[in-house]
Amino acid sequence: MTQAKTKRIYNAKDAAMLTTLSVILQNAEANLSELTAENENWNAALVTALKTRVNNNFSNILGIDPKKNLREATATVKAIQVAALPQLSTVSLRLNVAIKDAARRAEILNQLGFTAFGKKAQAKDQMALIELLAQFKANLTAQVKTEITTSKDIKAAVLDTLLGFADTFSKQNITQETYKANTQIVTADGIAALNETYTAVVTHFAVLVQDFYKKQQSAKKDLFSFAAIKKTVQNTSTTSTAPTPPSTTK
Repeated sequence: MTQAKTKRIYNAKDAAMLTTLSVILQNAEANLSELTAENENWNAALVTALKTRVNNNFSNILGIDPKKNLREATATVKAIQVAALPQLSTVSLRLNVAIKDAARRAEILNQLGFTAFGKKAQAKDQMALIELLAQFKANLTAQVKTEITTSKDIKAAVLDTLLGFADTFSKQNITQETYKANTQIVTADGIAALNETYTAVVTHFAVLVQDFYKKQQSAKKDLFSFAAIKKTVQNTSTTSTAPTPPSTTK
């Protein structure tokens, strides 16, 4: 087998591809009971084996510690997106009832970041979500919180949860820089192994799980979409499609 004949079957940089697979498997763990109920082969042993395989690819093929901060931060961002976006949408919608005065409601939406960043955040723009939560945290004073929750349409616990997400972001050094410079040259055999891992996680697992959730008309289908998650984990300003066949990862 020669390098010239070995092509990547995925449209992403190697590290971004493996990170995306890691997030998919993290989502599988979070939904394992219902996945196993649907298909006995979608079990803890399978997910554990796939995670080990991905981690070994990080270490042995790319020369990257799979527990580096960047990968952990990326997984955190995805998890927060999944959890925070529905709650942010609920707060924004229910403010129409909780705050009767239109001018005051518009002012609160602006202060809390919804006006500037709400639409982009809901469109899975990672930086917009970070900005929204930062502004939410900065401007949700005790007085504003009381004003919002007085009607009981919005629970204080929901606001506290969103504040917690904002704290997590502020503590994480979330950067979407290119992956560490000590990435090894990837051989033809390495590319073949990466292709096999992608096939095992995406083609033979995630695509089937996504189909299951699609037929249930469940929003969870996006938790297993390689394309959707990849947009979150890679830096669109610096990441480009991996050339085929490349001699290095970037």
